Amino acid sequence: MGLDPRLVAEFRGRLNRSRETNQEAWNLSRRLVGPSNLQATLKQLAEAIRASSLPPSVRDALLGGLCDGTADRVQVLPGDALRQLTGLSPTKAVRALCVLFGLAKVGAPAESGSTFTPAQIEQFVRGCDNPFDLLLVAEAASLLDLGAGDLSFAAELADLYLPRLHQRDKGLTLHCVERLRPGSTLGGRLHVGQDRLERLRHFPSAGFHFRFWGDQDMFELETVKGLRPCYTIVTCHAPATPAFAYEPTRVSRSIIDAHLRKTKGQFRAVRVEGEEALEVLHAGRALLFPPWKFEVRGPLALLDLLSRRGQLGVLSAVDSEVFWEFLSQLLGDARLRPPDVIFTPSIIADVFGAIHARLAALPVGGSVVLSDVTNLRQDIPRVLGDPAGQPRHYRFRHVEVRRGAVFPGLPSSQTARLFKDMTQEEPPWFLILVPEGSRPSPGPASGVDA
Repeated sequence: MGLDPRLVAEFRGRLNRSRETNQEAWNLSRRLVGPSNLQATLKQLAEAIRASSLPPSVRDALLGGLCDGTADRVQVLPGDALRQLTGLSPTKAVRALCVLFGLAKVGAPAESGSTFTPAQIEQFVRGCDNPFDLLLVAEAASLLDLGAGDLSFAAELADLYLPRLHQRDKGLTLHCVERLRPGSTLGGRLHVGQDRLERLRHFPSAGFHFRFWGDQDMFELETVKGLRPCYTIVTCHAPATPAFAYEPTRVSRSIIDAHLRKTKGQFRAVRVEGEEALEVLHAGRALLFPPWKFEVRGPLALLDLLSRRGQLGVLSAVDSEVFWEFLSQLLGDARLRPPDVIFTPSIIADVFGAIHARLAALPVGGSVVLSDVTNLRQDIPRVLGDPAGQPRHYRFRHVEVRRGAVFPGLPSSQTARLFKDMTQEEPPWFLILVPEGSRPSPGPASGVDA
């Protein structure tokens, strides 16, 4: 190399100290040299080295040892050059450099992952009947359940997947968010029982990390400590009506309120036993709900949240009123989003035409990939603000629609299981969505021996 031995010794000392004093980052760095990660890792590493304050001769030698960040396999790196500079094998040299230059940040691989691309996730869900099986192949499996209610889904998920993950020596992070305030007299059966909550908190499985946030709006997660920025899967079961049944960027609030008064009854804010509530006069009865029951966020808000927080989104037990509003935002044809039109059954059939006929004919248990029916929307607008580093528009590269509430082998919520007793209700819908996101997701563990 022709390098000054003193500079090499100083660099080796710095590299070794960094590795020895950052053991957790060193352990995490193993994922960064996996076959699916290596190319991106070397590219980022080369950029970090170029921007560093290292002596030019050391900087150039490192870039040469990393093939200037263009290699796609460890085997093509000049091993002798890396050993002379770092004193380590090529794989360990790359790992140590990741620690030194901050690529192996503590928490980062587990939080945002780096091995499954959106295309790989799409390929997985296309070939697997159970989207939750993605947790079994994810390197750092995690799931965020929005509107977790009584935690019945979370409990089923733990029962079904923790034994299988344990067999693979893998863990699971399960985070649940629910807007109902614990202890409130409103909300009825949607409140979580203390026994179930304690069972999840003390589930006898190594590597299981569970947390529950009650009295928490899913759209105000920015300041919640302990949440991850990105999860393998994000779920929402039985998205609420009317919260997600009308899109406020498509239908004005005055029209929504008039429709609610016509179909649900007059409503007003009241206080009950010192607690704020919403009173709805329906069919001669005064019904009480949480005060935010008639807040309308619309499907764009939930889709935006799914695309930011998850590498795979699952919406289950979606009733027909909510489903068609979601569909209008997922499909490319702008005529499916008529302004100030409430989607009643007759209007849905007219607006969606052949798409409605195709989907309405799906039997319970049937499924269809939406892009096989029509074009998906390529420019879904973000409505939750512009996240740093992300565009104002996004898309879902894959959307699968299934008909039904409960499916064999899939964990379900109690609400989904109740649909079979709702004889006046149409069978609900189940959506699997793969966002074309900027974040990679937790993927399969590499077999690199380092």
